[in-house]
Amino acid sequence: MEPALIPRLLTIWDNVRTSLWALPLAMVLAATLLAIAALRAKFDPGGDPVWFLYSGSASQAPQFLGNLVSAMITMATLAISITMVVLTLAAQQLGPRLIRNFMSDRLTQASLGLFIATVVYLLLVLRSIYGDGDHVANLAITVGTALVLASVANLLIFVHHLARAIIADNIVDRVGDALDRDITRLLPEKDADEPPPVPGGALAGGTIPLADGGYIQAIDIDTLVHRAADANALIELQIRPGQHAVTGAILARVTPQTATETLTSPVQSACIVGRGRTAVQDLEYSVHQLVEVALRALSPGINDPYTATAVLDRLARSLRLVMTRGTARSRFADDKGIVRIVAPISTFEGLTDAAFNQIRQAAGSHPAILIRMADNIGQLLRQADDSQRPALEKHLRLVVNAGGRGIEDGDDRNDLKAIASAARAAVRAAGADGSGARP
Repeated sequence: MEPALIPRLLTIWDNVRTSLWALPLAMVLAATLLAIAALRAKFDPGGDPVWFLYSGSASQAPQFLGNLVSAMITMATLAISITMVVLTLAAQQLGPRLIRNFMSDRLTQASLGLFIATVVYLLLVLRSIYGDGDHVANLAITVGTALVLASVANLLIFVHHLARAIIADNIVDRVGDALDRDITRLLPEKDADEPPPVPGGALAGGTIPLADGGYIQAIDIDTLVHRAADANALIELQIRPGQHAVTGAILARVTPQTATETLTSPVQSACIVGRGRTAVQDLEYSVHQLVEVALRALSPGINDPYTATAVLDRLARSLRLVMTRGTARSRFADDKGIVRIVAPISTFEGLTDAAFNQIRQAAGSHPAILIRMADNIGQLLRQADDSQRPALEKHLRLVVNAGGRGIEDGDDRNDLKAIASAARAAVRAAGADGSGARP
């Protein structure tokens, strides 16, 4: 597979993976093939019928299957109605952007697919047995009965799963796990080799505009490296995945300027733009999903500080994972080791800003939230290295300042300051004895 296809295919796969139609459609196709095979199978039990096979007459089979179809349509309608109710509640309580997480759930997709596939199977068998004379499609009817029984059992599992899925703590863990996978996928190992520095200092040259406005979902870096190497040019991207840009915004700068015309079309084609953000190359996507849960929990209409606390704890775990990884690559070299692409990246400071800023601003008058935030930041600060410590110290200072402005009770303010002071003292002590931050 050519490198040019990989980011685009990943974006398409992400859209398919988070849809409610892809897996059910595949199961419907499988049910169609199963119906054809079961109807064509030559199976004659003879005078000693097997106990689990359909034993009714040919004249009774259509009515039997018709009853099964009616029951399955009712069951499928019930399952879809329950799903819509759960999605509506989730959108109201946790935020509409989390609907993608519900839609990407494999058990939900498989359950809906089983209901719909069973209906399709029964309809195909029912259509085929009319006017079939004295022949009884024992195997096909028996398979249909088994699918109906499986659907009944699945309905109980499905309802239980949806009931658990809407619990806020489970949603927070699920989104946090997705964030951890993205961190591991997008950030290199701690000691990964860095490409050589960009020669020639600051870039200057021609500019390439963005062809279509929207959210930058992914950028095909591999193709751009090959194109830049062919043109013996250097491309400095001005926009990174996750950002929103309008049509005509500067997408990249090209050096030398004479290569701009040659590279305009390839650079624009390598930038995948959509109507929404995705996690394909956007590390902050899942961070913002968690933050949205916390912000809704802190809103006056919901007022659920426990969920906001759970979000802070989960964000701290993910940021701890970020601290164990290396910095995202910002320079990409060709086969000869010459840097061809310079790209903006998500930094540790940017991730901490995305994780803490909005929650801190919304929790200015919530002592419990600010205290928990300071505690989590303090734990991270004790394990941070020299490059990570300034970002955490900044947020610890901002939390203390927010508490000083918004917390009315003096004891709560003192508790917040004590937590921050203890974290700073631990860092100073670690620096004084030479132990530094733990890896």
